Amino acid sequence: MADLRIVIIGAGQVSRELAPVWQKAGHTILQVVSRTENSARPLGELLGCPWTTTLGDAAGALSDAQIVVVAVTDGLIAEVAETISTMISPKCVMIHLSGATPLEALRPPCAVIWPIRSFNPKAGSVPLEGTPTVIEASEAEAFLLATELASAWQGEIAEASGEQRSAAHLAAVMADNYANHMLAEAQEVLHQRNLPKTLLRNLVQGLTQGGLNGDARERQTGPAKRGDETTLQRHRELIPKDMREVYDSIAEHIAKRHRE
Repeated sequence: MADLRIVIIGAGQVSRELAPVWQKAGHTILQVVSRTENSARPLGELLGCPWTTTLGDAAGALSDAQIVVVAVTDGLIAEVAETISTMISPKCVMIHLSGATPLEALRPPCAVIWPIRSFNPKAGSVPLEGTPTVIEASEAEAFLLATELASAWQGEIAEASGEQRSAAHLAAVMADNYANHMLAEAQEVLHQRNLPKTLLRNLVQGLTQGGLNGDARERQTGPAKRGDETTLQRHRELIPKDMREVYDSIAEHIAKRHRE
């Protein structure tokens, strides 16, 4: 497929990571648009392309773009898409990068490219290359263009419906956000007793194998699974009060799943 002409709207962490990868893959970033100079200028200079803080100043680039990537916060995607809908060509494909926002926030032809990865400075050590990616598209041509962009990081690509993508986003929140919260609480238990927070590193490395291999349920161990009420009660006496209900709920759910 020929090199694609792209306008990036939004210069946050996701754009800062993906736009250089697309450029390296041979695509042309026509312009970067972001609300503030502090975000637009650095990304524009990094890419060596024009930048602006207003959509009106990007009218020329928008009219020439084959793809417009709307990489703004979820609550602004529909608003930005509506604003630019008369500024782009009918064949231009709108793309957003959110796992949670419906495809219908964009006007067709359109697509969602959602790399299943945490985009924050703390995730910098996790490479983008090889990241599994979910794509939802309004039509075949939009899917092909979205696939071309996603292939830049050479990860597994899953075509999904809106319902499937919502389920994948739920799974990602459970596996990343919720699991990370539990790890943070576990580290706090250690810290409160003057123990190193790093004591759990080997357990965490083992835990990630379940994610890599897809066999997390088969790897489950612990007192809840084996019905060890004596140990569970000892834990209840140690755990912070505001975590007891959470601990009991999870323990009950583990036991239930492994009775099925």
